[in-house]
Amino acid sequence: MKTIKILFICMIASIFAYAQENVPPYMMTDVEVTPPKFTAVKYSPADHSNSLKTYIANNFKYDAEFGETTEGTEVVKFTVNADGSLSEIEVVNSVSPTVDELITSILEETEYMWMPGKNNGVPVAMEKEIAIQVKLGITESSAENRDFDEIARNYFTKGAEKLFFDQKTRKAIRHFETAIRYRPYDQSTLYMLALCEVDRGNTEAAQAYVDRFRQLGGDKDILEEKLAQNVKSVDGYELLSQLFATK
Repeated sequence: MKTIKILFICMIASIFAYAQENVPPYMMTDVEVTPPKFTAVKYSPADHSNSLKTYIANNFKYDAEFGETTEGTEVVKFTVNADGSLSEIEVVNSVSPTVDELITSILEETEYMWMPGKNNGVPVAMEKEIAIQVKLGITESSAENRDFDEIARNYFTKGAEKLFFDQKTRKAIRHFETAIRYRPYDQSTLYMLALCEVDRGNTEAAQAYVDRFRQLGGDKDILEEKLAQNVKSVDGYELLSQLFATK
């Protein structure tokens, strides 16, 4: 009899104000901005109480045999239009193609289930980003208790050892890519992936990581102080610095 691995999913808080649930209006350049909010039904001004977390959990149907799937943190961004419809759904951090397809299809089903964002009370199109943890275990409890932070730190350490001590950039990338699958908002891992990619001559991929690092508010100088001379010993460091210098 084959062992079946239980899948547990949960929403995690996004670092973006416009991507959080239940956030109040906030001020930006003298314009009152209200983020879009999920309603679980076709948008009605009278009912704002339903949860996207619950909707995704109830519709995430995936039975996988042990060892045949992957866990991690799926990050998806999309635009909530002024009429509550969705567009430009894009996977930012992929757990697996199967999870990508499942989450995307669930989001597509929420068409017109959104209270649109507003500028000064006027509905406008706004971008939203959500993060969903997909955890695996023999029981639901063991899955829920999986510590993604610890797992990611272990892979980050392995990646750093491969890069700085063994000078094996490609193997380092594999470890950093696994780390970022668990912790997609970790700026240190994004920086290291950019460094690895530029070191092997893939400036396009490096630039994408640099752009994401900036989007998340990363501070290159502070990060490099913590990494000391290690990063400066990598052949691609000077080119990476040029990418960061380009606005």
